[in-house]
Amino acid sequence: MSNRVENITIVGGGSAGWLAASILSAALNRRNDGPDVDITLIESPSIPTVGVGEATTFSMEVTLDQLKIDEKDFIKRCNGSFKGAVRFVDWNVDQNGDGTTFYHPFEAPGYLHGYHLAYYYNKYAKRGGQPSFIHSVVPSLAMIEQLKAPRAFDSRDYRGFIPYAYHMDAKLLADFLTDYATSLGVTHIRDDVDEVRLDERGFVSSLKLREHGEHPIEFVIDCTGFRGFIIKEALGEPFIPYGDWLLCDRALALQIPHPDDGKIAPFTTSHALGAGWAWNVPLYTRLGTGYVFSSQFRTDAEAIDEFLGHLGLDEEDAEPKVVPMRIGRSRRSWVKNCLAIGLAGGFIEPLESTSLHFTQMAIRWFVDHYPDKEVSPALSGAYNRLSANLYEEIRDFITMHYYTSNRTDTAFWKAAREDVKVPDTLIEKLELWKHKIPGIVDTNEPYSMFENWNYICILAGKGYFDGRTYPLEGAISDQDYLDYLKKVMARRNDLLARAPDHYELLTRIRSEDYATWYNPDVSFVTGSAMAAEAKAATSSAIV
Repeated sequence: MSNRVENITIVGGGSAGWLAASILSAALNRRNDGPDVDITLIESPSIPTVGVGEATTFSMEVTLDQLKIDEKDFIKRCNGSFKGAVRFVDWNVDQNGDGTTFYHPFEAPGYLHGYHLAYYYNKYAKRGGQPSFIHSVVPSLAMIEQLKAPRAFDSRDYRGFIPYAYHMDAKLLADFLTDYATSLGVTHIRDDVDEVRLDERGFVSSLKLREHGEHPIEFVIDCTGFRGFIIKEALGEPFIPYGDWLLCDRALALQIPHPDDGKIAPFTTSHALGAGWAWNVPLYTRLGTGYVFSSQFRTDAEAIDEFLGHLGLDEEDAEPKVVPMRIGRSRRSWVKNCLAIGLAGGFIEPLESTSLHFTQMAIRWFVDHYPDKEVSPALSGAYNRLSANLYEEIRDFITMHYYTSNRTDTAFWKAAREDVKVPDTLIEKLELWKHKIPGIVDTNEPYSMFENWNYICILAGKGYFDGRTYPLEGAISDQDYLDYLKKVMARRNDLLARAPDHYELLTRIRSEDYATWYNPDVSFVTGSAMAAEAKAATSSAIV
C-alpha cells in the first residue's frame, strides 16, 4: 500500500493559491492508475488578496499551454493583453543629462560564427552612427514599438512570431483558475483558519476552521501572503530580509482608464522616479499603474504626490492603494510537511515580473520532489537549495538594475549605488564582464531564470559595455556582422508586414464566441520532464 501523500491542503487563494491548485491537480490526477490526490483550497472570506501583480514572464505561456487552457478564453476572461518586452525609461541618463530608454525583449539574438552578437556590435558601434544594441540585433523590436501583436489572427494557441507573456487582471486570473481547478476536482472551502495545530514531531496535524471545525492535514501549502500564517507564525521559520541589497519596500497601486486612442502597447513600462520606479501595465480595458519606492526616501504622502504628478492626475481624482512589501525570503520554503509559496515564501520587488514565475517553478519542483507521509529531509533539503538559489539569483539581477544606473540626481539613486550591500556574486560577475561579454557558463546555474542574454540586454541598455574593448573582438569580422544585419532587416520587415495591430487582435479575440477552454483528452507533462520543458522554453529571455 502506497505511503505517498494523498491529501494536500492549500491555505490561501489569490493567484498563487489557485495556480498551485491548478498545476497540482493537473499534474497529479490526470490519467493516473491509482486513487486521486485530494486537493483542498481553504480561502478566507474576510482577508483580501494583494492582487496587484499583473505582468508575467514567458513561463506563464508555457504553464497555460501545458494545462491545455484555451488562450482566447484566458485573454477574454482575464482582461488580458500580450507582452513582448519591458521598456525601461529614465533608468540612466545620457551625456546631456537626459533620460534614456531601452528595452528588455523576449526575443533573444543568438550567436554568429560562435561569437555572441554583442561582440560584433561592441566592435562595430565604436565607429558611431549605430542604433542601440537591442534595436540593431532584435528584429521584433520594431514590431513591438509599432504596437503590433506577437501572434497572428489565425495562430494556434501559444504559438507566435516571438516568445511572449501576458498582462492580465490579477483578480480575474484567480477567478479564472478557480473555475479551472474546481473543474478538475479541487475542493474549495470558504472559511477562516483560527488555529494551526502541530503534532509531537512539529508537523502540522490539523487546522481549526471557524465554521467547518477540525480539518486534518497530511501536507499543507501556505499561500497566506506576506503574513506567512503557517510557515512563519505556526512553524517559526525565520525570514531573511533583503533590505541590505534592495531599498524599495512599499508600493502604490492604481487603476486608470486607457487614453481614448485605440492603442494598446504590447510591453510593460518601468519608469524610474525619484525614489524607485513606476509601472504601467496595459490591459484591454484599463491601465494598471503603480509606484515601487523606498520608505527611507519618501513618505507615503510624498510618494503619492510624486506618483500622481508623474501620471498627470490630481489627488482629488485618484486614490492609490498603499501596499507594504516584505522583501526577502523564508529561510526554508519547505519545513516538515509545509511548503510556502507566493508571498508567504518570499518576494522580490516586481521589476522583472518574477513573482508568478517563482510560484510556477515552486510547484513544479514540488511535483518533482513529491513526498510520502514521512516527508524525507532529503527531499525538502534538495528543494530548499533550489528555492534559495533562485531567490538569490533574482535578488542579484534586480540589484544590478539599480547598481549599474548612472543617476545621481536624488538621494535614493545615490544610495542605490553607494550605500547598498551589493552581493559578492554580482560583484564577481560585473568585474568579469569588464573583460568579456557575459557567456552561457557565467550564468547557467540549474534552473536559472536569467540567462547571459538577459544580463547583456540590461547592461547594454545601461551603457555598461560602452568604451570597453574586448580582446575577442580581434577574432571577428565586420563584414560578417554587416551581412547579418541585412538578415535582421529582412526579418524585421517580414514581421512588420505580417504582425497584426495589437489592439485589433485583442478586439477580435474578445468578439469571438467562447471556445472550450479545457481539453481533458490531452495529457499533462509532469515531474522533472515538465520542469525541464519549462526550463528549455524560458532559456532565451525572461522579462
